[in-house]
Amino acid sequence: MSGLSAEEQAQINLALGGVVVSNYLSYLTMGIVLSATWTYFSEFPDDKWWFKTLVVLCVSICIVDTVGTGIWTYDWAVTNYGNPAALAFMHWAIPAEGFFLSTCAFIVQLFYAWRLWIVSMKNNWILPLVVGCLSTLGWCIGCWQLHILTTHDRISDFTLLQPVIYIWLGGSVGADVLITSSMIYYLDLRFRISPEFPSGVSANRFLHRRLRKLIVRTVECNLLSLFAQVIAVGLFNRSSVGFYFCITNMTIAKVYTFSLLVSLNSRRLDNSHGTSKGRVELPVLHTSSFPSIEVSAHIQQETTSDW
Repeated sequence: MSGLSAEEQAQINLALGGVVVSNYLSYLTMGIVLSATWTYFSEFPDDKWWFKTLVVLCVSICIVDTVGTGIWTYDWAVTNYGNPAALAFMHWAIPAEGFFLSTCAFIVQLFYAWRLWIVSMKNNWILPLVVGCLSTLGWCIGCWQLHILTTHDRISDFTLLQPVIYIWLGGSVGADVLITSSMIYYLDLRFRISPEFPSGVSANRFLHRRLRKLIVRTVECNLLSLFAQVIAVGLFNRSSVGFYFCITNMTIAKVYTFSLLVSLNSRRLDNSHGTSKGRVELPVLHTSSFPSIEVSAHIQQETTSDW
């Protein structure tokens, strides 16, 4: 370290500081995801197999992503600490992390596209198709970034991503905005203007309350993913902050997986309205019960297979 100039030392501090702090947040969000995963399998042991498959797949990606970024942090901050030559080369975990986060975003956004189709009573296929196209665009760009970063071995080659990264951001943000706005419409606004679901009826009042809780959680998770992506892209284009753009970049895969888990876990029923397994299924999502004035009779009868 004594042979390094002040400028070289400053560059090392920017690179290592951003990676180390980002890795701490990566571990923190991984812990949150594992906690939500435990809750999901505890509350819904008999859930549909493909729901479980999605959860296992996304959580596994997050675990591999966390291990990879941990190895990257150790190699830079311990093994090659104070070695500018080593820090100038692309670590294998950098392109892998970009692929993992884009894959998690792709899977979760497709899940929400399916959910939009279900809550529209399988009538609106345009919105799910648009969300699916935007998600596919983002994932394809993630694969392109993986190719670019694996075929170029210098950290300076990050500049090759700048023209395209805005397209990835626009596609991902567009998909999240469509998901959020559509969920608000189908789970709240449509019921407000529907005479078949008067909020004054006790059972319907409970239904409205549960739907609004689901909306709040969906909006919160989508806003969190939007915030993380915007911050990551904004910092990426500022060379003065070094690798601090990874602070949110390393958490995006966990944020999307957490959004999936929150969405699935929100089907739980309050204890005051308890069922045998503490769950409630939203009747609005059952195509055979909407629009029916007998919605209150269906509240306790729905099954998780339609949600």
